[in-house]
Amino acid sequence: MGVVEMKILLGSKNPSKRNAVKIALEKLKLDDCEIIACDVRSNTHSKPIGFEIIRGAENRNSALKKYALGNEIDYDYLCSIEGGFSLDENGLPFVVTYCIVEDNRGKKSTGKSLGIRLTKTMFNYLKKGGSLNKIIEEIVQNENNKQSLGIMGYLTHGLYNREIVDSEAVISSLIPFVYKEEREKLNQYIKKMENQDN
Repeated sequence: MGVVEMKILLGSKNPSKRNAVKIALEKLKLDDCEIIACDVRSNTHSKPIGFEIIRGAENRNSALKKYALGNEIDYDYLCSIEGGFSLDENGLPFVVTYCIVEDNRGKKSTGKSLGIRLTKTMFNYLKKGGSLNKIIEEIVQNENNKQSLGIMGYLTHGLYNREIVDSEAVISSLIPFVYKEEREKLNQYIKKMENQDN
């Protein structure tokens, strides 16, 4: 067994979220990583809408940080994944996942998954407190849809299951840490061009 190069504290014991992080790390070719799943709360609505999604991920990371400090746990990154529902700039409803990663120096990065369009009927039902997962479970006669396929999995016949969608949000949040050089080159080039224009 190799030496662990990276320790990630995950703000959930949900196996689907843990698998999403594993998929993301594999795609980013980050080996020798240890994922420690911790049971922390989002302290938001169980079906967050809009900014509540990001707030939920932030709350999980704050609780993770307190847990790590209180138990003297070293880590490289805190990682919290939160799914929910949002309206785009045109007022169209989507189901999306956000991920917030914070390194051990306090630098944060927010990532977002692709979004799957909902109907207004679905979104209005959610706003009234309804659960699409409960309806899906009745339709497909299967329990615990939220932790398996999820809403996206049902709406795409499994093309995008929950793990895949969540992993895209994790990748998106890790990009600024993994590909720092590329980002910095682009920033420096823009600054150089702007200085030439002045």
